[in-house]
Amino acid sequence: MLFNLGLVAACLAAVVPDAAGRLQTRAGARMRVHGRSIDLERAAEQCTSAIYASNTTNPPPMRLTSPTLCDPDVRQQSGYVDMEDKHIFFWYFGSRTRLAKGFNASTDTVPLVFWFSGGPGCSSQIANWQENGPCQYKPSVPYDASMPDDARKRLPHSVQRNPYAWNAVADVVFIDQPVGTGFSYGAMPSSTEAAADPAWRTMQAIYAQLSATAAAAGEAAITDVYLFGESYAGRYIPVFAEYAMHMNDQIDQSEALRARGYRHLPLRGVGIGNGLVDFPLQRNSAYKMGCDSTYPALFTSQQCKYLRSTILPRCTKLVESCYVGPGMNNTSADGMRSGGCSHLAPEPWRASAQCAEADSYCNSPLEWTTAVSTYDVRPNARMVPDDYIEYLRTPEFKRAVGASGTIDYVECSDPVFNSFTASVDEVSRSAKSSLSNILDRNLPVLLYSGDADFICNWYGTVSVIRALDWHGKAAMAAARSRPWSWPAQSGARIAAGRYVAADNLTFLRVFEAGHEVPYYQPEAALYMLAQFLAKKTLS
Repeated sequence: MLFNLGLVAACLAAVVPDAAGRLQTRAGARMRVHGRSIDLERAAEQCTSAIYASNTTNPPPMRLTSPTLCDPDVRQQSGYVDMEDKHIFFWYFGSRTRLAKGFNASTDTVPLVFWFSGGPGCSSQIANWQENGPCQYKPSVPYDASMPDDARKRLPHSVQRNPYAWNAVADVVFIDQPVGTGFSYGAMPSSTEAAADPAWRTMQAIYAQLSATAAAAGEAAITDVYLFGESYAGRYIPVFAEYAMHMNDQIDQSEALRARGYRHLPLRGVGIGNGLVDFPLQRNSAYKMGCDSTYPALFTSQQCKYLRSTILPRCTKLVESCYVGPGMNNTSADGMRSGGCSHLAPEPWRASAQCAEADSYCNSPLEWTTAVSTYDVRPNARMVPDDYIEYLRTPEFKRAVGASGTIDYVECSDPVFNSFTASVDEVSRSAKSSLSNILDRNLPVLLYSGDADFICNWYGTVSVIRALDWHGKAAMAAARSRPWSWPAQSGARIAAGRYVAADNLTFLRVFEAGHEVPYYQPEAALYMLAQFLAKKTLS
C-alpha cells in the first residue's frame, strides 16, 4: 500500500505503512462482549438480521454518473444506491495518490474512507465543501449571510480544488445518510440502530462497485476500509462499525450470503471528530468548557455557580430516570447485541417522557452562552461559510452529480432530526458499548477533537475514553499525553496538539480548531489522517 504525501505542501515524503496483519479476534474464533465469550460459529447459526433473513442480492440497483467537478483529474462516481424504499446518495473521489509518479496501479493499494457527517440529518456534503473534500466554493462576492436568498441565487458560481482534501492520501466516499439527508430520500429511520443496516448495505454496494471497476482495470484489490465522521457520527460510527464486523462474521460463514454477492468488508479502523458518543458521560463537559476551560468563559460567574449547584444535579437525576425509569429494566448497555446477535429495532421503552425532559432541561443552558458560535468558542471565531448551498440546488449541479431533479438539497434535514428526537436517540442511547466492543476486537480507533469546539468538546471525549470497557482500559488510564505536530515544507515541525494512545485507541486534541477540524486546521487534519492510515495510531 502506497501513500504519496508529496501532493500536500505540509507532507513531503511518501509514507509506506505496514499492510500486514488482518484484524483478528483476541481469542481465535471467540470474542469478548462485556465479560461474555461468544462462540462465533454458534452465534452465526442463531443470529438473523434484516439482510440475512431476506433474499436481496448485492449490489442493489445503482444509478451512477461520473462527475468532473472539483478535482477533474481523479476518478469520480456519484449517484444513488437504491434499496427498496430507500435511495442513498453518495459521491466518490479517487485518490490523487494514483496520479503520483511511481504509483503502480496493479500492485499498490489505496485505502478507502467512507465519511459520515452528523446532525442527525446533516449531509456529508458539509465535509466535502467545508472541510476535507476536494470541493471548495469560490464566491464571486465576499460572503454575506444577510444577503437575501433570491440575490444569492443569482450569483455566478465558481468551484475550485481543495489542496488539503483527504483524497490526497485515500479514496474517499461522502455518503448522505440516514435516508432523508442531503440528496437521499425515502423511508426515514428514527434511530442510529435502525440506520445501521442501510448504511452497511450502502457501503457494501459502493465497495462491490469500486472493486469491480478495479478488477476490470487490472488494479490492485481494495484491502483496507475505514469509517470516518464527526459530531453525531460519534453515535453512528461505532454502531455501524460493530454491525459491519458482525455481518463480516455472518458472511465469512455463510455460502448463501456470498453467493448473493455480499462480501467481507475489510474494515481496518475508524475515526471520529468531535463526536457525541454518550450523552450522560459528555453532558457535564459543557459546564467545564463554558466555565473553566483554556479559552475565555462562555458563562458569567453567577451562571457558572447556578449551573454547578442547581442545573447539573437536576440534569443528572433526569438522565438517570431516563435510563432507569419506572418499569424499565436497564438493558441498554449492550446496544444492538444480545447473545452475540445484532437486533436492529430500537427498544421502544427508550422513547420516554423522562428522556425528553432530560434532553430539554440539560441542553437549555447551552443557549445562555455569549459565544459567536457554539462550534468555536474563541472571541474571534470564524463562522464557517455555507455559500455553496445555493449552487448545490441548481439544476446544472444536480445533473453533474446525478442527484434527483425532484430533490431540493437541504444541508440539515428537520424531518430527520425530528424523527431522531422523537425516539430520544441522543439522550437515551449510547455508542459507548459498541465502541468498547470494536476496540476489544482490535479495531484501531482514532478520536480527535478541535479544542475550541463547545457543542461536542474535547473534555467530553476524554470522559468517554476513560469510561470505555475494553482490554486496554488500564493502559489508557496510565498513558500520558504527548505533543503532536505536522511537518512543514521548510522541515520545521508545527505544534498542532497533544495525543494519548494505548493499544488500538488514540485520542488527539487539536489546538485552535472548532467543531469541523479540517476547516480550521487543514494541513494538520490531512497529516493526522495519513499518519493514522499508515500506522493505525499517531506519533
